[in-house]
Amino acid sequence: MSALCPIVIEYAVYICFTLIWAAHFIFSLSYFKVARIVRKQKAQPSPISKEPVSVVVIAHNEADKLRRNLPHILEQDYEQFEVIVVNNASTDETEDVLKYLELKYLHLRHTFIPSGTRNLSPKKLALTIGIKAALYDWVLFVEPDCYPQTSNWISEISKAFTAKTQIVLGCANHTEHQKWLHRKSSFYNLFHEFQYLTWAMTHKAYRCHPANFAYRKSLFLEHKGFLEDVKLLEGAAELLVNRHGTKTNTAVVLSSEAKMICKSPDTSANWQLQRAFYYETRRHFKTKNAYRFMFVLKQLFIHLFYWAFAGTLIWSILHQQWLATGLTSLFFMILILCKIYWFNRSCKAIGESTFYLPFLWLESRILWWEVSSWFKHSRCEKRIFYRKAY
Repeated sequence: MSALCPIVIEYAVYICFTLIWAAHFIFSLSYFKVARIVRKQKAQPSPISKEPVSVVVIAHNEADKLRRNLPHILEQDYEQFEVIVVNNASTDETEDVLKYLELKYLHLRHTFIPSGTRNLSPKKLALTIGIKAALYDWVLFVEPDCYPQTSNWISEISKAFTAKTQIVLGCANHTEHQKWLHRKSSFYNLFHEFQYLTWAMTHKAYRCHPANFAYRKSLFLEHKGFLEDVKLLEGAAELLVNRHGTKTNTAVVLSSEAKMICKSPDTSANWQLQRAFYYETRRHFKTKNAYRFMFVLKQLFIHLFYWAFAGTLIWSILHQQWLATGLTSLFFMILILCKIYWFNRSCKAIGESTFYLPFLWLESRILWWEVSSWFKHSRCEKRIFYRKAY
């Protein structure tokens, strides 16, 4: 009996590594899914819609950003669109910048909310005012610190406008520079986008990027806007998509021409706080368990794969099973190279920078960033996430 133990353990070690390798291989295929979708959308191009579009921008003390980014939006190559800026109680030069730009661009107009507004999230109130002020049914949402990568942004997004579609999700990522914080936040954002954008194509949409999504005004009015979460300060866009998106009314556009470029976080503390705010927002999501289960499972298998490889390699070396050592190393390298290749193919497909050398390190840090976000969220006073009731 004792002689069988080493054999049983040996088989268990190799079978365990094989199963974990296979599971991680299947999960890693999602890295390449974006590239496949982009290739398919290019092979079967949809006609540009002629439906008029309202672009809504919410600004609070962001005069410089509006001065820099609004022209990129206002000069889009699209037949009929308007841009509405909601001045969210700004005290800087925002009003002057908007009045100056309105003299040059006749399709730009603005409104405002007063500084004394209470009992409602200023962002949600501003979005509500912007949507109700829109002349057209299709409303595109943009953040003031973002700008479209090309002049065909509205045209590309509009290709998904159909009679059945009520929500269109696009991709967005940070401006490119060489700071390590940017590389981390950019990778983290892409890792999430590759999951929730592809998920929305086969399941009920889980979330969106607040700087690049389109939404029908009629759908907003039908569901009475933010009636359920009037006190929550952040997460307006994610809540709209999560609450009102279905398997059939949501489309995704992954073209590089439809991408938005956004400002990177200034500091690690700000980036962590942004993630903590998202953790509070997702507490209010509906139909969330399936997505979260799959997302957590993918993260766990990243680390299980490395531990399984290390354990199997050490076992085979200690028992001088050199064939097993070689095969284990070969399979490890195959999957590592596939992951790097797949992820970077998807990055190139949407016009993003590649992550070759730092990929493995950044991928292994995802779980740590999620844990630190949860820890930050749990330590924050809950009042910072909500508008004070008077």
